[in-house]
Amino acid sequence: MAQIVTPHSESSAAEVILLSRIGAGDRAAFRELYVLYSAPLFSLAVRLVHDRSAAEELLQDAFVKIWRHAIAYDARKSRPFTWAVTIVRRTCIDYLRMHRTAPTLIPFAAEAASSSALATSEISRRFADANETSHQVQDALAEISPDQRQALELALYSELTHAEIARQLKQPVGTIKTWIRRGLLDLRTTLAKP
Repeated sequence: MAQIVTPHSESSAAEVILLSRIGAGDRAAFRELYVLYSAPLFSLAVRLVHDRSAAEELLQDAFVKIWRHAIAYDARKSRPFTWAVTIVRRTCIDYLRMHRTAPTLIPFAAEAASSSALATSEISRRFADANETSHQVQDALAEISPDQRQALELALYSELTHAEIARQLKQPVGTIKTWIRRGLLDLRTTLAKP
């Protein structure tokens, strides 16, 4: 069966190649990836730590980790941008835990509707890549159940683990994981409709 190549999959393939080159020590590839990812990853860091100065330092720390760990990147597990978002998110969460600062939750709908909408998921990358209008995003979010939306907000914009989210929402961990996954899938399906 022939693989359908979309503009998005082409960019992901190019980013996989960049990470491969970075893993081999290619500084030019690293600069290219930095140009591609620094703005959205900085935006994410600012939203998580609510401090531009700290976010700048954390972004640099995250890019050092990307440089060091690019050799271990596995395209079968995640897309390059998702992998980078995970590194930035973990770096920010470590910082918040070290400074014992609880991040302020930003409602998912409002965040996704902003002009710089980015988050830790590939869905958010799609928002930015496709330059979705806030109306389309809000409509898509309106179709997600309130439980799924709340679980997504906590998973994406807080330092809570799935177990902590489960305790906060008074639900089993498996239910929380299901809500998050289904919420992301439902959002992707809604946004993919013509």
